[in-house]
Amino acid sequence: MSSFDGFRWIATSADIAGRYDDIWFISADVGWAVNGNGEILKTENGGISWSDPPQFKDGSVYFRSISMAKDGKSGWAGCTTPNRVLFRSTNGSTWEIVRNLPRQNKSRLEADAPTAVCGLWTLDTDHMVASGTNYPERPARFLSTADGGKSWFARDMEDVATILVDIYFDDEKTGWVVGGRATRQRARRNDVVPTVLKTEDGGKTWKDVLGDLNVPLGEWGWKIQFVEDGQFGVVACENLNTGAILITEDGGKSWRRHEIRDAKGELINQNLEGIGFLDAKTGWVGGWGDPAFDSGRTSETNDGGKTWVDRTRTWPDPHEMMSCPDSRPRGQYINRFRFINGVGYASGNTVYKWTNQEAIEPSREELAPARLLKPAEMFLDDDGLDILVNVPVNANSLEVVIYDRFSGVVKSFDKEENPPPGSQCVRWDLTDDQGTKLKHGQYMVRVTCDGRAESRLVFAKRDWSVKPLNAGLPHVLRAT
Repeated sequence: MSSFDGFRWIATSADIAGRYDDIWFISADVGWAVNGNGEILKTENGGISWSDPPQFKDGSVYFRSISMAKDGKSGWAGCTTPNRVLFRSTNGSTWEIVRNLPRQNKSRLEADAPTAVCGLWTLDTDHMVASGTNYPERPARFLSTADGGKSWFARDMEDVATILVDIYFDDEKTGWVVGGRATRQRARRNDVVPTVLKTEDGGKTWKDVLGDLNVPLGEWGWKIQFVEDGQFGVVACENLNTGAILITEDGGKSWRRHEIRDAKGELINQNLEGIGFLDAKTGWVGGWGDPAFDSGRTSETNDGGKTWVDRTRTWPDPHEMMSCPDSRPRGQYINRFRFINGVGYASGNTVYKWTNQEAIEPSREELAPARLLKPAEMFLDDDGLDILVNVPVNANSLEVVIYDRFSGVVKSFDKEENPPPGSQCVRWDLTDDQGTKLKHGQYMVRVTCDGRAESRLVFAKRDWSVKPLNAGLPHVLRAT
């Protein structure tokens, strides 16, 4: 009998958000989560409840990563927001922006800090390492501190990588980063192949350990994990058209690539991001699920990645969500898995738990506050998107920002002072801040009202016969 008989994935009581990009747990009960609402939350009871209000929230930032020391006091949170890329906690409860990061200086050899911190790994109260960014047009960088952030070492990684996402360190000297390297100058994502880099001197020098592994263009490493004494390791590869992972069984000396296919050889998942293995046999992958970033599929293997089955629980029907605002999505858009002391956690549209306990249901008090965003999926039509907003009475300000799927800002609307209460509609014509028409695809909408933020994913409309939901609603805000 397996020690995990009766275990399954359940949703914790964390509120729904456009995306929980990262989680970190120091025990089976105590952990933190960051999301696209600009929030840092903490649980001390295994997800039965989360800090309310959040430990920290800032509607101007997009949190991508979080990492804590074992003491539960020293920690870091990374952002994709320019000039606000790193936050610090020394007590596990309050957070402040880090302002002493290294800047470009021609008289020094050090490079800048990353312009976005996508990956974080905290070794202890003094030692932390970070990596970024996930943008081919920005320099890839490595960042570390050995004294709790009083001083920094930064390295430009352009000689070995074009994209850097996740990071993992065994100790102060030995560690790994994953991402992609370009095959030509001025590369775009279609010109990138996966890279897994290893350092044995604390980040000063790096070696690509994939060697001559045959990997396709338009694919890059996203998340990395080691289990079983560091010998078995996996990397999720993001590829818009294929789902694949990299596996090592010798501590990273050699790697092989496996696509996410079922027992019949059919590809069942694409566009991966999150990956998590309990051991060398049982694991899961998740992410966007397809080239349209729509299905958010999660797949499971019990034979070490050779074959997979779909384990996604789908969203409720949009009309059902309109009539039942308390509906909670399950198992989609997973970006991170963490395992500790026989318990697992995953973050996507909410935070999930691998456990044998009963389901965790949100309390009535948690669900009581009125939503800023209408409780329905949002779809792009031919010309753009109607964002349906519930404005509270006596609101002082209202802001709407559109992000792309890599959490970069594509559209900002002017802040509305003293917005009229009730149901309002913000129309987005699918242009960015420069007026360029964007392609249909997936985006994330974040609405902030008086410091409170909510976010929701946006999809290309699957059923063009669906009637718009904004009939008769006044339009508020305009593009910046």
